[in-house]
Amino acid sequence: VISEEHDVQEIDTSKIKVPSYVYEEVERIVDDDAYVPAGEVAVWIDPLDATQEYTEKLLHFVTTMVCVAINGKPIIGVIHKPFDKVTAWAWDGPNYKSKSVEEDSKENIAVNPEISTSRIIVSRSHAGKVNETARTALGEGIKVTPAGGAGYKAWEVLKGNQDAYVHTTLIKKWDICAGNAILNSLQGKLTTLDGKEIDYSSGEDGLEKNTGGVLATMHHHQEYVKRLEGLRDSKKHK
Repeated sequence: VISEEHDVQEIDTSKIKVPSYVYEEVERIVDDDAYVPAGEVAVWIDPLDATQEYTEKLLHFVTTMVCVAINGKPIIGVIHKPFDKVTAWAWDGPNYKSKSVEEDSKENIAVNPEISTSRIIVSRSHAGKVNETARTALGEGIKVTPAGGAGYKAWEVLKGNQDAYVHTTLIKKWDICAGNAILNSLQGKLTTLDGKEIDYSSGEDGLEKNTGGVLATMHHHQEYVKRLEGLRDSKKHK
């Protein structure tokens, strides 16, 4: 288990209420189990995504995320919005999906790419720099939306509210694994800026860091990779 947060002291687990292990939607949708050697499994947990936004009471950005990766590939992703009381989850492969994922993605269909008028969602913390460089790479007609939380941004792409999620700086893998799994189940993509798959097999010795940036889309991923080449080059020279 690889997580952003760690207990600073011993916790008396006997005082913690044990939640139900039965989730009706999962029981209804998932009709079979999969048995995988424990050594092939990595579980990534982000108990509070959009921490800064949480302190600012921008609670719609806040999510809790869990991701199960097998041999480095994100397979099961869960993104929960605690203040909206809604959960998105999906299992790539058999393509089991929550009702929220099915409903949110059903109208997000591929159309002819108009990259120059794309809607791009980026981090609030460096929206200005990405705005400038993305306009150079993609065109002056794009619309850049700053937002908090990687989970929230991936969900906005899933919904079709945004065409691409672009992140240019270092990001931890627990921030992006769940969104990656969910997008994969919908034939979307989440990769580095140069289109490489991200390996989630280990969080040891700095491997919890993703330094290649993030590009998440539901459609026309390779077109974005090609057009964002200038953005990747500017990142390398920083």
